[in-house]
Amino acid sequence: MAAKPLWRQLFDAVDRRVAGPVETGARSDTFNDLVAVTWRVTRRLQRGLERRSRSVLHVMNLPTATDVRLLREQVAAVQRELREMQDREEDRR
Repeated sequence: MAAKPLWRQLFDAVDRRVAGPVETGARSDTFNDLVAVTWRVTRRLQRGLERRSRSVLHVMNLPTATDVRLLREQVAAVQRELREMQDREEDRR
């Protein structure tokens, strides 16, 4: 078998030294707490940004993603109702 390329030898050497401590750190309570706090802060910032962008869009009289989703749901409900009415009409014939 041919010797590994130099880049692979370097990668393996770094991996052997780094993998253990990184895996230990990733399993620690401190790391898990940090991930949880980061997720909560990110979500809070995202909600604030969404709230502000919704306000700006409404001031400009533009629909938000929520507005569009609600309209799609309403259109789908009307389409279902129309199909049901058409089916009942066909059954009468």
